[in-house]
Amino acid sequence: MPKGPVYLLGLLAALRAAGLVLVAEAIARGIGALAAGDLAAETTRLIVMLGLAGALLRAGAEWATSVVARRIATSVKQRIRGRLWRQIAAGDAAGGGTAVLAADGLDDLDDYYVQSLPATIAAAVVPLLVGLRVLGADWLSAAIIVVTIPLIPFFMILIGRHTQQRTDEALTALTRLADHLAELARGLPVLVGLGRVDEQAKALEQLQGRYRERTQETLRWAFLSALALELVATISVAIVAVFLGLRLLNGTMELEPALVALILAPEAYAALRQVGTAFHASQDGLSALDRSQEILERPAPADVRGGSGSGPIRLEALSVQYAGRDAPTFAGITAELTGIVSIAGPSGAGKSTLLGALAGALPADAVVTGSVHGVGADAVGWAPQAPRVFADSPRAELALYGAHPLAALDELGLGHVADAAVAELSPGEQRRLAVARALARADAGATLLVLDEPTAHLDRASAERVRAAILRRADRAVVVLASHEPETTALATMTVPVGAPPLTSAPLAEERAAPLPLAEERAAPLPLAEERAAAGRTRLEAPVAVAGGSTSAGSGPRLTIRSLIRPHVASWAGSIAMAVIAVSMGLALTAVSGWLIVRASIEEHIMMLLLAIVGVRAFGIFRSVGRYAERLLTHDAAFKVVDLLRVRLWRSIAARGAGSRRLLEGGAPLDYLVTLADELRDQLPRVLPPIAVGVLVIAGTGVTTALVAPQLTWIVVLTLAIATIVASALAIWSERGAAAARVGARSRIVRGTAALASAAPDLRGNGVAGAALAQLDEASAQLSAAERRGAWSAGLGSAVVTAALAALACFVPVLAPTLTAAAASVIALLTLALLEPLGDLVAAAHRVPALRAVLARLAPVLRPAPQPAWGDAEPPSPVAAVSLDDVSVRYPGMPQPAVADVSGRAERGRWLVLDGPSGSGKSTLLSAVMGALPVECGAVRAAAAPATVSPTAEIGRVADMADASERHALHLSESAAEGVPLTELDERAWRSRVSWCPQDAYVFDSTLRGNLLLARTRDDAPDDAAMREALEQAGLARLVDSLGEGLDTRVGAGGSALSGGERQRLAVARALLTRADVILLDEPTAHLDAPTAAAMMDDVREATADRVVVLVSHRRDDRLPADAVVRLP
Repeated sequence: MPKGPVYLLGLLAALRAAGLVLVAEAIARGIGALAAGDLAAETTRLIVMLGLAGALLRAGAEWATSVVARRIATSVKQRIRGRLWRQIAAGDAAGGGTAVLAADGLDDLDDYYVQSLPATIAAAVVPLLVGLRVLGADWLSAAIIVVTIPLIPFFMILIGRHTQQRTDEALTALTRLADHLAELARGLPVLVGLGRVDEQAKALEQLQGRYRERTQETLRWAFLSALALELVATISVAIVAVFLGLRLLNGTMELEPALVALILAPEAYAALRQVGTAFHASQDGLSALDRSQEILERPAPADVRGGSGSGPIRLEALSVQYAGRDAPTFAGITAELTGIVSIAGPSGAGKSTLLGALAGALPADAVVTGSVHGVGADAVGWAPQAPRVFADSPRAELALYGAHPLAALDELGLGHVADAAVAELSPGEQRRLAVARALARADAGATLLVLDEPTAHLDRASAERVRAAILRRADRAVVVLASHEPETTALATMTVPVGAPPLTSAPLAEERAAPLPLAEERAAPLPLAEERAAAGRTRLEAPVAVAGGSTSAGSGPRLTIRSLIRPHVASWAGSIAMAVIAVSMGLALTAVSGWLIVRASIEEHIMMLLLAIVGVRAFGIFRSVGRYAERLLTHDAAFKVVDLLRVRLWRSIAARGAGSRRLLEGGAPLDYLVTLADELRDQLPRVLPPIAVGVLVIAGTGVTTALVAPQLTWIVVLTLAIATIVASALAIWSERGAAAARVGARSRIVRGTAALASAAPDLRGNGVAGAALAQLDEASAQLSAAERRGAWSAGLGSAVVTAALAALACFVPVLAPTLTAAAASVIALLTLALLEPLGDLVAAAHRVPALRAVLARLAPVLRPAPQPAWGDAEPPSPVAAVSLDDVSVRYPGMPQPAVADVSGRAERGRWLVLDGPSGSGKSTLLSAVMGALPVECGAVRAAAAPATVSPTAEIGRVADMADASERHALHLSESAAEGVPLTELDERAWRSRVSWCPQDAYVFDSTLRGNLLLARTRDDAPDDAAMREALEQAGLARLVDSLGEGLDTRVGAGGSALSGGERQRLAVARALLTRADVILLDEPTAHLDAPTAAAMMDDVREATADRVVVLVSHRRDDRLPADAVVRLP
């Protein structure tokens, strides 16, 4: 940290101390003059000059201190965030906890730099300067301060050591909560498909309950420390006051120096007490800083690539072994790569691993030996098997990769989705987007094009577009690809096998005699105009307002503070009542102390003062205990509100998940469930009680003034009210939208960090991580600017109220020269003591825009989502058939149905196959069958017995196809309409009968066992034998046998320790393990080679002989002649 800002904070602390001394001098001289009956004009002018100078000096110094401290905090956070992002981009595995760390975690450093650092510097300056003035006024009071003040750091250190450990545990719990929420969100389609949403909601309640307990325990220790420090300071000041009173009583001390000592003594203790309070408040930030440092110290993954990208590409004895595996995925591959290279091998042989090594995108814990020559880090175009996207739209993503967006998208038939949210794209469209990115890199000069399953999930026309685009780049870059589709592997001019015994010198594959014709000559692609027309029918998601947190007026009911706190209004009422009591005790302590000093100067008998002496001690103790209780009650109430809100958010996101994948992608779930929820939790205690307490305190002060000094009632009340209103208005006006900008920037940072963590291999492999980091740096700079502007405006409001109240305290004798000295001391010191509660009120008003911004971002997610209508009937037992009867499905807010007028029937032993191009609505129909999407027209029916239908008939709408032999007449058996509509069934009962295996089904960061256990409820958990049977049916038994830990082997984040085909088969095994009567399979053989796919489908058909199955697949080999087929255009 630069020394300049530290020295500046020291200077400002000295100026503030000078302001304190001047204000004390002004008050003491005024009250002393009233007591002596000598308030002359010259004295009045001196009081006014001292008071104004002191008030302005104190207010200005405090304002400048907050601005300087905030600038230090923002610069430090900005620098650490940048380093953290670069570590993630370099290959450090990062989960949801890291995304939260970059936003919430580092923002906790504010408490250190904005509170702890200035307080520490002030503790070295203010007690010294104030103590010198107290020493000049009364050496005995100074001696008492010197003797008692070391008790404060003693207790601070004693309790602080324990608090640090608790804080670390709380941060660990928050990180675990964030990681868990990120996993839940990414795997929500799986949880919906398996009927485990409610069960996971209960798990979320338990997890956040543990987080709340850890945090509350930390807060109890931190508040206990504050209680101890406050008691020490209060009792010490009480001792000073009593000694002063006794000496005034026996006539050995003058009133004016006694008042100076009494007013300044609390400031000496307050400076050190604030260090303790700020220290405990900053522990979260320091723990986040330590965790960030741990991440930054992790070694970067090794990159075995070498060369500039201009020479031949050669593999030399390349081997890769993943952590936790007993043997390498492949070993000793040596080959020179030229032309179009196909990496051949069965599923799980290591094809994706080899491609990842070429792209430099292997995980950090992978052990790589050998080398890759002729590949520069910035000379690769990389399209992985499971692509991840950083930007929000295809246009923005391709711009990030340096491409001309529209041209690149149009080439692969994606021009119609250029500005759509990436999360809205179907898996096939996402696949084409990944290929377009890689092709753009080749167009920009990359000499190596690495493509993993470039045509998976694609219909015939889209696949032909991709193959044609690959051929067009073959003359400017070496193309290395892996695919299980013969048409794609046929592009290759050489083959490198993996999965065979280790190769010492892999011979080059045979060169083809003649190049293949361009793909365009083999199949005419779908015209662009038709694609754009189809896009209007098949966009799958709800409007951006739902996922993006639109705050447009009139779009639905508002989320209000009243609605949030209503379930816990008693807790909030209790906390506010306790806050009022604590503040009132503090005000009474100050006022009675002043009265005691003045009365002691004129009383002759101590008996008249004993009640006040006892009151000073009692008020001090009650204030400290009251503040401790108030803080615990307030934070407990805030946690209750946020815990309930977080569960509501989760259920709402789960309800919308099928219709708005944007709520599930990137950092959106973390933003809603962690960042914004925690922002709300932090804001509520800083807004609700301070505003309520401030208003009540102003009213109470007015009553007290009317009783003690009636002639000052309106002056005091109006000054307090006007100063508070003006300060609050200035604070809100001068921020100019900084609060909303700060909330928005924090959301962008947490979402961007999550997107960076997810897409880091893609960005690194394509050499464009720098462009993504530049966008994050810009968001960080915007956050810093908003925070600095917010600090300036908050400091302005605080300065106004500080100056007004300090000046009023000084001017009390001048405004009421006929008032008694005792009454003037009560009003003056009472006004001075109001600085804290009214300062908190102004700060709370300044936070209101931020609170409103948080509520506005959360409100759209909590609005009721369109849901299918349900009844209360039990489904047929067992379900033997499912029929679609002229079904149309429209996503909320979309102008046209995603699918329309679809009919078909699936029965036991006779699957229903949904066929059609990418984006035609096949997955949408599965969601409707599952009951996750409402049916606009027609009905989905469940029947107890199959109908008699000709096994050779294909039921459904006819696609407009060139081959007349593929046209089929539309007809429905009369029994197709039989069965119970889903609208009459109980939702939970039906969901328990259906199991859905979505495309690219998410594999949770757990063990094989943990993923399989999701198939059933906890009280019906499958045993090892059942799990192994399901794995055998999915073709994974041999893999499990080869793993040292068997079912307890961890599969990594998103199943990263498994190949794409292994992940897909694990998902299928999970679906088969359920007790559902209806199985929905969406592209179950994606990423599988033909023999593995055929074997798995044979096993699946055998395992589901007594179940109803609806299949979506682009592979014609997955269907049988007896299957019913519905073709979608």
